[in-house]
Amino acid sequence: MPAIDLSRLRKQANRLADFFFLPDEFMKHLREMLEFYVNHTLRTKENVAPGSNLKTYRTPPAVLTQIENELRAVAEANPEFALDLADILWDEGALETRLLAAFLLGRIPPQEERLLPRLSAWTQQVRDADVRSALLSTSLTRMRKETPIQFINLVREYLHPERMRTWTNGIQALLPMIADATNANFPTILDMVEPIIEEAPSTLQNDLTDLIVALYRTSSNETTFLLKHILTNTQNPMTVVTLRRIATAFPPPLQKELRDLLRPQPLSMQKRAEEEPTDFVVDEIPKVKGGRKSASQKMDNTKIIYLHGLESTSQSGKARQFAEKFPGMITPDFTGSFEERMKQLKPILGRKKNWIIIGSSFGGLMGTVFTCEHPTQVRKLILLAPALLRDHFAAYLNLEPVSVPTVIIHGTADDVVPLEPVREIAEKLFTNLQYIVVDDGHRLQEAFKELNWEEILA
Repeated sequence: MPAIDLSRLRKQANRLADFFFLPDEFMKHLREMLEFYVNHTLRTKENVAPGSNLKTYRTPPAVLTQIENELRAVAEANPEFALDLADILWDEGALETRLLAAFLLGRIPPQEERLLPRLSAWTQQVRDADVRSALLSTSLTRMRKETPIQFINLVREYLHPERMRTWTNGIQALLPMIADATNANFPTILDMVEPIIEEAPSTLQNDLTDLIVALYRTSSNETTFLLKHILTNTQNPMTVVTLRRIATAFPPPLQKELRDLLRPQPLSMQKRAEEEPTDFVVDEIPKVKGGRKSASQKMDNTKIIYLHGLESTSQSGKARQFAEKFPGMITPDFTGSFEERMKQLKPILGRKKNWIIIGSSFGGLMGTVFTCEHPTQVRKLILLAPALLRDHFAAYLNLEPVSVPTVIIHGTADDVVPLEPVREIAEKLFTNLQYIVVDDGHRLQEAFKELNWEEILA
């Protein structure tokens, strides 16, 4: 490999960029340039990147960086050509060409409908760690910065509870956003990763380490609080084991904070913890004839919350009746715009799980959005004539469907929130839905008296 003359390298990269609109010529000159800078002292007979199945030119990173710098502006100005060239670079199959393909994806506007299909297909094809990392970071640069909601929805899809095989993609995609996290999006990131940290299998230990270290660097206090909360409340015995294994890679102050919680517990303590009820109080189980046992379970009313409507309060008729039926349940007051009410709701629910949320009208909209954004915190969702057609909901129409058990009670005579349009949205949004249609108006005054609420909430 010749010594790198930066002036000559810039001229070569600039010349290469001149062929941006001529893919065949571009590839010809790219191969010549990569060969020119081959590091023959590292080149093997097989010429395959270590730990990879990709061929490699063994070109120094500085060469690729200079090529990327020259291509950046022209690629952003001509995204269609950039996408076509990225396809050709990817199909070339070399480590360097695939890294350049990933770079070009990151220059394409996030609105381009062909971007995500490429990303999805390529991440499934590649085994090389460097290329995979580039696809999940560099290729998502513009989406992460220009359309953060779209990016977060993509990460939610990767981190879906039933898609454990894509969790590693979700974690790697999140790392650059965590490094640039603002006060606005960091709580959302913590909510997304909490169930992943708690349930991550041992195969994700390296990714989990990267995630926790990145979170701690951005906000040490919030990350420490999150990990303490998980370790204190988890029902998964492997959570402590996994975190104990990787804790040596944590920053020393974090290791010190978690030391007591990560210590192995005596077997007797573990057994007592397993026997402690969490969300139900189980009555004494009497012995009955034939040796069989029966049990009745009481709901933990402190995990039931009622969200009132737009012009209502915690002293409304439904709120008072619910409070009488289920003593101890939470019936807070909300004021202001939808966004302001959601900010008031978040600290009430915190990071606790197994909530039963009852939302009436505008409160139903609040409950729906919270459940779709934090499905692992909600055990059941009850919606009373939910205002899913209000203008506020338009921004949430791209929410991911959730499997949280959901019951909607709606009146045929509702002249405020029409039944059928709401049902159409609800059937797309909730995969475990029971829709109860009653002969009543928007306030559901008669239905409230007749329905078996213990059974509905059970």
